[in-house]
Amino acid sequence: MDFMELSQLLLGLDYEINNEKDLQLDVNDIIYDSRKAQPETLFLSIHGIDLNGDDYVLDAYERGCRIFILEQELQDLPTDTTVVLVSDTRQALSKMSANFFGHPSKEMTVVGVTGTKGKTTVANYIKKVLCGVGINAGVIGTMGIFYNDQEIETINTTPESYELNKTMRAMLDAGVTAVAMEVSSGGLMMNRVDDIDFDIGIFTNLSLDHIGPREHPTFEHYRDCKSRLFNLCKYGIINADDEYAEYMIEHATCPTTTYSVHHASDYQAHDIQLTRDGWHLGVAFTYDHKGEKTQTHISTPGEFSVLNALAVLATTQYLGVPKDEILKTLSRVTIDGRVEVLPVLDDVTVVIDFAHNGISLENVLTTLLDYHPKHLICVFGSIGNRAIIRRKELGDVAAKYCDVAVLTADNPDREDPQIIIDEIAESFVDSKCKVLKIADRSEAMYEAMKLAQPGDMVVIAGKGHEKYQVIDGKHVFYDERAEVIKAAERVKKEK
Repeated sequence: MDFMELSQLLLGLDYEINNEKDLQLDVNDIIYDSRKAQPETLFLSIHGIDLNGDDYVLDAYERGCRIFILEQELQDLPTDTTVVLVSDTRQALSKMSANFFGHPSKEMTVVGVTGTKGKTTVANYIKKVLCGVGINAGVIGTMGIFYNDQEIETINTTPESYELNKTMRAMLDAGVTAVAMEVSSGGLMMNRVDDIDFDIGIFTNLSLDHIGPREHPTFEHYRDCKSRLFNLCKYGIINADDEYAEYMIEHATCPTTTYSVHHASDYQAHDIQLTRDGWHLGVAFTYDHKGEKTQTHISTPGEFSVLNALAVLATTQYLGVPKDEILKTLSRVTIDGRVEVLPVLDDVTVVIDFAHNGISLENVLTTLLDYHPKHLICVFGSIGNRAIIRRKELGDVAAKYCDVAVLTADNPDREDPQIIIDEIAESFVDSKCKVLKIADRSEAMYEAMKLAQPGDMVVIAGKGHEKYQVIDGKHVFYDERAEVIKAAERVKKEK
């Protein structure tokens, strides 16, 4: 990136500076990790959950940085520094990042997807539909950043505003003209998308999740963060079946359209029928739009999949994609780790899915029960150190719907996975569901498949596409799909 004058970086911000002449200084990068600081960079101090950027200002200074963006004056800063005071450094990072990279989102079609569930599927489907008609599209979200032949891992569902603008600039320079991105409540709360020029915002659904000391203090705060997307976009697409649809519409500052299964809407589905062709599970349905009925089929089962497909239809038709092209793509695409059937055992259906909260797991389990398996076996765990409420939610759902539950580790982080497992197990006290406790996730998969008989379904939930376990604050490589295949091979050799 070329140098940018400090005054240009600060455009659109209210600020105070200790020396007006310093506005002419050139900056070659914005840094908020002091380890990356060097001469001619600017250090911006962010106050995080665990770390306070003010504690690292002197480290950045020692590495050659002389320009600092702060929320308050610091007494021990050397006198040869340029200090810019702002009210909120996260808001400042968003504005400065957009300025630094030339506001790339303004030169692209940007679709943001928010909601408790469905963000990944909807965003990836939109990318595939657009690419299918020759539009060079990218996607940003939980599974990573994908465009052209690039595959880049992401730490957060919605990257920090600097990374987001940097990525969009790289996409634009590589010929990408549209991007579908997941917009998390955390990303909205922490101002990561304040300066993204959204053309369309999509609301999939809202349920109790991400509440706690490290996330949202209350459900109302979580809800209101989600609704902010519809103050940032030009057009909103809302799931009318969700109980918070009206809230989203009432608080939107843009025109909206709706989709649904059970309520009147602009895109309404009916006549939903599950399908099965060998290992392939899907759903056929008809939808009404402007008085016209259209029959279609998608390659992922469940009512939630129908709603995801309707969101994609509404979005891509609004963008001008012909209906027939949309339906052709939707009929064949799947998303890794989303109700994904792995053909690894004869006469037993093995499914992996990212479901990691109660509502998501219930959606998957009830959908699979509609295929009338002889027994439903589920392998799952819950995350450590946050979202404690998920443990009971997941346990309650499995206790209600499963014949066998194998409780195991799923990103335990700094907690003992056995403690998490024991807390989940409390949900099964009065349940007829058989419970196994196996902390080793690969062994848990093996035992579940070893128990399975012809006609059974085994669901391995919680990780889906992920290629890691979070242990002691670190991402340790773990390939769910590969481990399932290994476990199945062990079972077949022993039979």
